[in-house]
Amino acid sequence: MNNQALEQARTAYRAGDYAAAAQLFSAAKDPSETYGEVDHLRGNSLMRLGRYADAAAAYEAALADTGYGKRGALLTNRGKALVASGDLTGAVTAFTGATQDASYATPYKAYLGLGGALEKLGNLTEAGVAYRQAAIDGTNPAPASALASLGDCFVALQRPEDAIESYRTALDFIGPRDDVRAINAGLGQAYVATSRFSDAVEVFDAATADGIYQLSPDQQAAYDRARDTISAHAAMMPATGALTPNVDPLDPLGQSGNFIPDPSDTGFFTLSEHEVVQQDRAEAKVRRKHRHAGLKVFLVVLLLLVIAGAAGAFAFTRGFGIPSQQDVLTDLFTAVSDGAETKEFLASGLDESDRSLIEASIPVDATPTIKGMDAGMSETKATVSVKLKKGGEMTYEVDFVREGLGWAVSNIVTDFNVEETE
Repeated sequence: MNNQALEQARTAYRAGDYAAAAQLFSAAKDPSETYGEVDHLRGNSLMRLGRYADAAAAYEAALADTGYGKRGALLTNRGKALVASGDLTGAVTAFTGATQDASYATPYKAYLGLGGALEKLGNLTEAGVAYRQAAIDGTNPAPASALASLGDCFVALQRPEDAIESYRTALDFIGPRDDVRAINAGLGQAYVATSRFSDAVEVFDAATADGIYQLSPDQQAAYDRARDTISAHAAMMPATGALTPNVDPLDPLGQSGNFIPDPSDTGFFTLSEHEVVQQDRAEAKVRRKHRHAGLKVFLVVLLLLVIAGAAGAFAFTRGFGIPSQQDVLTDLFTAVSDGAETKEFLASGLDESDRSLIEASIPVDATPTIKGMDAGMSETKATVSVKLKKGGEMTYEVDFVREGLGWAVSNIVTDFNVEETE
């Protein structure tokens, strides 16, 4: 192992110079050597460069180092590389292997990748199963994306009622990174398939309100159908005996003397269709929230709050700590930039390889800012925006674990969007 080349590679990787990092990681070891961390980071660098087939090969080389571990993350990364390079069948194999790694901390990522690959292959039923697993995975901090993809599968399978339930549940769990417009567009298409045209127009209007979002051809056709149907119904009203203004529609002859007649005098004493839909929507929302795995977390937290019964305990269960997540993250980035010891900012359960991988993922002289958190009593998942020294920004997903009264970083994943790697 060429330790000098390895350190240079890590430095280039942290600085965002992925072309140099990929070359230096290759030079750091002999082709006959197995060194999981080197090939892992080389694969991440190649992904960033858009060299997906080479990245897939690098991840496969990292998997050969059985002592390195991280099998779930490596297989998920390999699956994403294979999808990007066009090998969907190979990607399905990789993602499936990742879901079978019991030590993998975030299996929902593998299920999301598996669902996407299966959907592209036309295996919609199996894709739906994978998306469902991603949605109910307790480690998934933002299940809306998986639920929306599940809704897309139901639409394609001509199961619009199930699609409606999926989309509406997705809207219940919407997060800052989810596209509400896309979810509303899918929901509108499902509503049209069930002849709920008014509801369809409402959500289609919401999806296109910004004037930017473009409906798919099928969604646009459904939107047009919904509006045409409503217009046709409105045009038929005068021909069927429209009531003149200032006439009580519940007592058109004015004989009862009551604005709202007694129930025995009229059959109008029922909820309107709109009220029925609104009432059903409210009740369904409650049912959906009760079914979601997130409710289990809520009940546990609620029980702890009742037992604790104090403001300090409340703050503790809500993720507050000294030092806070932001303080720990800032200090960790500063320590890496200064070449100082990072152990006090990292989870005590991490081994040397884990710590090295986290340190190698942190750019030098960068400023991290937490943009969103799913904070619990013992664990926190955060979306972090990082401003780089040379300009530009990167997005990270950072996991924290409780250490005493404060927090420590347990994992950092760079978000490369479609090329996201771990």
